[in-house]
Amino acid sequence: DDVLHAMNRKYTQAQYLKTIAKLKEKIQGIAITSDIIVGFPGETDEQFEDTIAVVRAVEFDMLFTYLYSKRIGTPSEKMPDVLTDAQKQLNFEKLLLVQNDISLKKNRALLGEIVEILVEGTSKTDAHVLTGRTRGGKIVHCKGDMALVGQFVHVKINEAQTWTLTGDIITL
Repeated sequence: DDVLHAMNRKYTQAQYLKTIAKLKEKIQGIAITSDIIVGFPGETDEQFEDTIAVVRAVEFDMLFTYLYSKRIGTPSEKMPDVLTDAQKQLNFEKLLLVQNDISLKKNRALLGEIVEILVEGTSKTDAHVLTGRTRGGKIVHCKGDMALVGQFVHVKINEAQTWTLTGDIITL
């Protein structure tokens, strides 16, 4: 809460968790993402562990994580640091490991499920593989005709990795 206040956020950890709980209760299968800055001036290891606890409690589908960097003219520019750059980097890596485990677990839970995707184009690594996203933003790869780009298709998931899913297009 102290770090949230220092970042000029208008909510507490408890309010945030309560909002997430309400969303999960109301919207079955909701995908939740967030941005997290590691190493904000004044952040202690104990406060960072509070962040890890929130990440574990929420089980974000994806996180966009950043190491804090000073911006000229902002109030935080003049705030003192508690942690060294090396400690901040270790915390950043720990956060990534925790989130990677959560993302992989959530993706593995989709094995055998049928998801709807919007086909966006071809894979960056294989022009014969289509890439699309679920309504929750999960990246899904599948084989199919380029004519499907821009279309919604259903895909049965047969492989789950940390950041992507792979499956076969099916007709319902």
